[in-house]
Amino acid sequence: SRTYIHQDTLTRAWDNVELQHAVCEAALGEGSNDTVIRNTVFFAHSMGNLIFADALRQKACSLDASSHFVSISAPWYGSKASQVLEESCSNSSAGEAFHWLANKLHRCDPDRLGKVFLAYESLHPAYPAFEGLAEFAAQQVSFAMCGHSPYGLTSVYSAAMEGLARAIGFGEKNDGMVPLSSCLLPGKAYETHWQSAFYSAGINHVDGTLRSGDGSLGLPSRQPSKWVSSLFTRHSETVLV
Repeated sequence: SRTYIHQDTLTRAWDNVELQHAVCEAALGEGSNDTVIRNTVFFAHSMGNLIFADALRQKACSLDASSHFVSISAPWYGSKASQVLEESCSNSSAGEAFHWLANKLHRCDPDRLGKVFLAYESLHPAYPAFEGLAEFAAQQVSFAMCGHSPYGLTSVYSAAMEGLARAIGFGEKNDGMVPLSSCLLPGKAYETHWQSAFYSAGINHVDGTLRSGDGSLGLPSRQPSKWVSSLFTRHSETVLV
């Protein structure tokens, strides 16, 4: 079976205690009499990785050997994109293209004009809760995928994501929202083939949601959906954040 978690992940920071407990409750399932997650594959995209990893770190729940944490497009060390997104919400120096993207992806807080939601403010690299999180997550994650192409798979988001990456000026490979160095877990060997457990793919941040499927021509570095579908052949429970 599959469980999808529907929570307010906009107006709360990713280290919000209530949010973490809600994620754990969903992963544990009904009828659980302890906090150990069993026979479950937990998929998380972007900030969802931070929520779940910190929940594990705070011992709100734990994974046993029968469960797996699959991480996609995680900003383990934050991203300075949060600062540019705030500019895009105000439609000031970022320009109209970025204002469109920020609203399209629901990043702007309608109750605080010119501001991103609190969740994205907590993605600033200097946010205190990031300290030690990547090192902890490296011990918990079984499989991970990171993007290194802001244009990514050709879609309605490609040009805007590439433009956003240029405006931010990451100075390194990135997925348009997260620099590659922030996504890579320490001590893990990433490869550019979809058969790798730790996959560095030619996709952007939006492509990590799998809404654009796989890339054309069958290039092994552009197959996010194939990577996900190949990870497991049998598991009793799947949770997605």
